[in-house]
Amino acid sequence: MQQTASASGDTAARIAEIRDIAADIFSVEPEEVEAAESFVTDLDADSLLAIELLSQLEKKYDIHIPEGEVPRLVTLRATYEVVAEISGW
Repeated sequence: MQQTASASGDTAARIAEIRDIAADIFSVEPEEVEAAESFVTDLDADSLLAIELLSQLEKKYDIHIPEGEVPRLVTLRATYEVVAEISGW
C-alpha cells in the first residue's frame, strides 16, 4: 500500500511540474492548463509553442521526445503520458 501512495504522489508531482512548464510557455494560469480539453482550442497553442513545450520537457527530464510525438501533446494528461512512456515512469 505504501508504495502505491508514493507512486501516485510522484505522478501528481510530475503532472504539476508539467502543468507549470506548460502554463509558462502558453502564458496562462496553471489552472487553465489543467482545465484545457485541448491546448490548441482552449489555450491557442500553436505548433511553435508545442515544440517549445517538447524542448522544455526534454531539458527538465533529460529525455529525447521524437518530434512525431508532438501531435500527442494536446492535454496535460496526454503530455504526462508521453513523458512517462519515454522516461519509463
